[in-house]
Order: sequence, then structure tokens, then C-alpha cells
Amino acid sequence: MMKRTVFVTGASQGVGEAVARRFAADGQANIVVVARDAARLSRVADQLTEMGSSALSIQADLADVAECRRAVKEAEAKFGSIDVLCNCAGLTARGDIFNTTPETFDRLFAVNVRGSFFVIQEALPAMIAAGRGGVIVNISSMLSYGGPSFLLPYSATKAALNIITKNVANTVRFQRIRVHAINLGWTDTPAEHETQTRLHGLPENWAQVEGAKQPFGRLLESDDPAALCAFLASKDASMMTGCIIDQEQWVAGTLS
Repeated sequence: MMKRTVFVTGASQGVGEAVARRFAADGQANIVVVARDAARLSRVADQLTEMGSSALSIQADLADVAECRRAVKEAEAKFGSIDVLCNCAGLTARGDIFNTTPETFDRLFAVNVRGSFFVIQEALPAMIAAGRGGVIVNISSMLSYGGPSFLLPYSATKAALNIITKNVANTVRFQRIRVHAINLGWTDTPAEHETQTRLHGLPENWAQVEGAKQPFGRLLESDDPAALCAFLASKDASMMTGCIIDQEQWVAGTLS
């Protein structure tokens, strides 16, 4: 199996960290992890190295387009063109039509939409020039279908990300670069734990309590989208592109 270079944003914890670990476990040689928290990121990179991968950690704030471009260039300088790009970075700040501030709106779109957009834009030329094809996976959300009132701008960012996914997939299909998005359902991550306990006042065992109410008996965990990313990047998914996949146990558009 050819050893590929995998680039993962939001990799200091949660879904991004799980995605990086999954690719390392699958034997990918070069893994680039990108996030704002340098200390957490360094820890993840060290653990990927222990798993046998060559890991590069890049501290970057993806709300800044220059930082997006720098991160990709650093990765390419170290390993050459990127083969698999997973955009896992994202913010979930609250806000509805009445109380969302311009600052919250702009920050959400800067990270969730603009950051992913310009990381892809920067990575594509070398990916195309390498002639090996490639895979891009964007972590989106079931809330792209609408979402609760208090997550309006967040939901809008994910809807925008899905449109970008479709458009880019169509643009680079003849270069054999496959582009997908995962509409992720409710997932137990460190960030979600902090939100539920500190913002919503739920107990420490909230994930177990809420998970028991779900059709499959638990919330999603970070390893679930990590496994799906690995599948989408594999030969088994080689005849798929432009897919927006609902990774969720509730069926969108239906009534119970």
C-alpha cells in the first residue's frame, strides 16, 4: 500500500485527533496535525510518532487566511503534496436570529467556512500536479438541514460547507480528487462535554444519560467519523465523490 500524506485540521482533540489516530493506525506514513493549541497538538504528534507515523504539528489559527496558507505550505515543504485532507476544525458558538453578534457570526464563518475553503484552495495545486488523485473530507453537521434556533449561524456555516464540498468535487473530478462531507450527528467530544456541562448545566455523566435515549443506545463518539473518514479515503470508496453523508441514527426529514 502506498504511504500517503494526511493533513488534519482541528487535530488537538475530539474528532480531528481521532481522525489522525485512525490514519496512523492504518499505517499512513506522514500525518500533519493542525490546530490552535500548540501544547495539545504536540502531545498528539508525539503519540502519532509512537504509533509509527512521521508526524508534523503546525500551530495555526484557521480564522486567518494567511495561517491557512502557511500551514499547507509547511506540510508540503516537509512531505510534498497532500494526499488526504480532512477539515475537522470548527466552532459551535451559540446564537439565534435575535442575539447573534457580528463578532460571533464572523468568527464562526471565518473558521468553519473560510478556513476550510482556503486550506482546500492552497492544497489543490500540488495535489493536482502530483497526479495521484486525492481525497478531501469536510466534517459538517446534521444541523446543516436547519438546526435549533440557538445554533442558527453554526448551522448556516455547515450548509455553506456542504455547498463548497459539492462544488469542489465537481471542479476536480477529472483530476480524480474525491471530495466528501460528513453530516455528523450529536457526538461526545471534549468540546461538547464542556459545552453541555458549563453552558447548559448538565451533569458530568450527561453523555451516558443522553446516549441511552438514542436509537442505537449511545451518542456518536469521535472514532465513528474517524472510521468513516478512513473509508472515504480508501480504495473501497474509489468510485464515490461529492457525497454528503449523514452519520446519524435519526433520519433527516422524517417524523417519529
